[in-house]
Amino acid sequence: MICESCSKQMNEGVKFCSGCGRPFVGEASVPVQGKLVRPRYGRVIAGVCAGFAQQYGWDPILVRLVLCFVVLAGFGSPILAYLIAWIVMPNEPHAYVVQAGTQAAA
Repeated sequence: MICESCSKQMNEGVKFCSGCGRPFVGEASVPVQGKLVRPRYGRVIAGVCAGFAQQYGWDPILVRLVLCFVVLAGFGSPILAYLIAWIVMPNEPHAYVVQAGTQAAA
């Protein structure tokens, strides 16, 4: 990769140029999610069901329906498990988008 500002060669995966310090403006890519996190968008209550659905490639509505069915069937432990997952699962990190031609605030 080459920095658009100073034309210095950069290593793959860097976020800032080592020559001029400007943020790298590259193509948007979907990061590989290796950790179970609660997404910042698409939540209904706390994002626990959406997090499990996102991690395993399931439909979030289906996960929510299964949870509701299990709770309504008389099993109370999923409520406790949901509360524990709410506490233990971290929020998804913020994603900042830097557009080409804009400068970051100093």
